[in-house]
Amino acid sequence: MTDLLLRHGTVITMDAQRRVIADGAIAVRDGKILAVGPTAEVEAAHPGAQQVIEARGKAILPGLIDGHAHAGHGLVKTMGNNDSEAWSEACRIIYTLASPPSFWRAEAQLAAYERLRFGVTTGVSLLGGGDSIGRVDHPAFTDAHATATEEIGIRSVLVLGPTRPPFPRPYVGPDGVERPVSFEQQLETITAGVETWHGKGNVRVATLMPVYREAKHDPAKVKEIERQGRLVREAGTRRGAWFHQDGHRQGSIEMADRMFGLIGPDSWHSHCTDLTDADIDTLVRKGASVVHNPSAIAAVRGYCPAPRMMEAGVTVMIGSDATAPDRSGDMFRHMFQCIRYHQRAFRDETMIPPGKALEMVTVDAAKGMGIADTLGSLEPGKLADVITVDLTGPHMVPANMPVARVVYFANGHDVRDVVVGGRVLLQDGVAPHLDPAAIVEAARRESEQMLDRSGLRHMVQEDPGWGRVRR
Repeated sequence: MTDLLLRHGTVITMDAQRRVIADGAIAVRDGKILAVGPTAEVEAAHPGAQQVIEARGKAILPGLIDGHAHAGHGLVKTMGNNDSEAWSEACRIIYTLASPPSFWRAEAQLAAYERLRFGVTTGVSLLGGGDSIGRVDHPAFTDAHATATEEIGIRSVLVLGPTRPPFPRPYVGPDGVERPVSFEQQLETITAGVETWHGKGNVRVATLMPVYREAKHDPAKVKEIERQGRLVREAGTRRGAWFHQDGHRQGSIEMADRMFGLIGPDSWHSHCTDLTDADIDTLVRKGASVVHNPSAIAAVRGYCPAPRMMEAGVTVMIGSDATAPDRSGDMFRHMFQCIRYHQRAFRDETMIPPGKALEMVTVDAAKGMGIADTLGSLEPGKLADVITVDLTGPHMVPANMPVARVVYFANGHDVRDVVVGGRVLLQDGVAPHLDPAAIVEAARRESEQMLDRSGLRHMVQEDPGWGRVRR
């Protein structure tokens, strides 16, 4: 018996042949794809489906993958009026001193629901602001995020890593009391997160180390960072968890390998702007992957040589970098941003064709994160993570060249149906298992309380910049 049948859609399989089936169908049983092909053939071979999604006028695609984002960012959008330094300092205060577990739960639900609505079935979330302000002082914060994401139903890759030296770092814990937290205490929290959550339900865990970029090397500091990196790496590899880093640029990849031994085939690294020849050679030699964040501030301050890396054989995926300070979780938006980013850099409109952009949020992302055996394409035997995209809106007509239309013209609100592991989480734009109003209200409430706790309410006084061409 077939559990689920999606039929009469334009199936963009992303399989090895990159088949596009004009009137196609997908049969699902026990959470996995049973068959992919023309509707008539699939229906004949697998009759009597318990549930049917009519996909006429829709594209059927693999669920999208967001290769890099930050938990917490959903409740700190827009703060600081595009003053990135002030915004980063606000994140440090909020994430370490002014965010109880209820904040992380509410933000996780909001971010995961946004991803669900936009067809992102697998999303990476660093628990905090990346390589300097991780929320790893107590397992209660890890548990709050992971539990909330599980309730939404999408897949999550939760990234846990220590803050930068010096230690100890002050944190206000789940009991509301401020305490100094050592590296060893952070390592205990990271280890507990891996052991508790990696491979549980739809959650995977990755470990993280801050990116070292210092021009002058203090031998004692380098030795200590090497020790910390080895311990963090081991905390993940013991359970088969992969490794991630946030914020590489201009020589730091080569340093991470030469000085700390952190780069490997089980690692993927974000931003990667203004890389040196030695950086790219290291990525190729070590078999590591890269997540390109074309909508991030880092992509304004420096250039990510994604085309050169891909031509050298490096797997490159796309990440949203989360929804703050000025972005969204809409991977259609980030695909198009990626295309224009490189076309402008090369002054060449042939750069990054739509098929490559779509690969970067499906098959390439799955490969770069070590999950290509189960996700990233619509093929028999893989997990049934499937989305549909409406092709009938005025911005999607005329009905030709479906891959180009999906990449160039679609947006997250065109996603109509989302299936994760064979479970229908969104049907015709509605998630029946969720209360969206309650999710939004919890997020609003926690954001308001955070502004009071942190003393940062002045940072949400808007200055749009009327009449100015520069802030």
